[in-house]
Amino acid sequence: MKNVKLLFCLLFLASLSLKSIAQNTTENKSFFGNTKLVVVGNSQADYYFNKDENAFGNIAFKPIFLWSLSDRLFMESELELATDEGSVEVVLEYVNMVYFINNNLTIHFGRFLPKFGSYRGKYMEGFLNRFATDPVGFGDGGIGPMTETGVGLQGGANLGKARINYDFYVTNGPQIMPGSIDAPDEAGQFNYEAYKENNKNKAIGGRFGILPFSDASLELGLSFQHADKTGDIGTGLEGVNVDMYAIDLNYFRNIAALSSTIRFMGEWKKLDAGSADYENFDTGGTYTFNNSSTAYYLQASIRPIGAASRFISNLEVSGRYSQFDTPKGAVWGGGVKEQMAYSLNYWLGWNRLLKFSYQTQTDQLNTFNMQLVYGF
Repeated sequence: MKNVKLLFCLLFLASLSLKSIAQNTTENKSFFGNTKLVVVGNSQADYYFNKDENAFGNIAFKPIFLWSLSDRLFMESELELATDEGSVEVVLEYVNMVYFINNNLTIHFGRFLPKFGSYRGKYMEGFLNRFATDPVGFGDGGIGPMTETGVGLQGGANLGKARINYDFYVTNGPQIMPGSIDAPDEAGQFNYEAYKENNKNKAIGGRFGILPFSDASLELGLSFQHADKTGDIGTGLEGVNVDMYAIDLNYFRNIAALSSTIRFMGEWKKLDAGSADYENFDTGGTYTFNNSSTAYYLQASIRPIGAASRFISNLEVSGRYSQFDTPKGAVWGGGVKEQMAYSLNYWLGWNRLLKFSYQTQTDQLNTFNMQLVYGF
């Protein structure tokens, strides 16, 4: 019922938006004729080695199309062409249609970057990420969606010297997987990327952020998402619910005494799923486990941007610790995974970055990664 009420509210706001469009069309005859298209994005190439492997890895090209129909109507879309799985794959990352209601409120509809947490929606792209990899628990197989399909409201406002921003949405939500003979380790994991809904339920969620200082050097965020049903219709998993929570921070400042800029970032998130019975393909019976997991990362960077040497001023040193606590009773779980990553980066330009990273992780070999990213 709560989902339905929220959906009706969003539809009501959308109707107001359409009315505003009609009014603006009368006032501005060029509303449907003043179109603009900009193509931005990035490309990247990876190289990695450890004691068992030595290879050039993923090559990716990610164009982002920004299309403006008017001052209020806008669309964004990203395609990714990558070789990560051993062959060229073309993936539709997102298509998001946006209407600016006013300076403090925007409505959007489509497949969009996640509003849950901050890393996946804001800092995951290669030209923003200071490392060649993702924190453990924040990439594929981690907690939370990479993209969402649905409708949402977002905006912001000034509160004296502080500022706030907000995102609220209704989406198809995550889909719990039952596992299979070929993939028993999928049991209890969630599919966040499905293009087709598996039941009549919808997920509701949002993020509230605050920048308490007048210079906007610090942002703190609080996120949530809830879905009553996540399983296929007519199965024992249909009624499994899920709740997710996240807290994030981002602090950036120029320290004159160090002639450097510093950045501290972090995020903690938690997933709690309802109890369920999963098929044991070895014994033919069933088993269950506490399907609850948490993940977090902490990251610090410093760049001596005021150094006399141009070479030194283009260097940036970063360190990151992350942890993913997986369900002990799950086939894909097994307890805590820890990751430590160090990176020495060189800025070839404001949109060109060369990364040299070294990473240790609980269930992987210690690996050196190099990545070259060009933004355009």
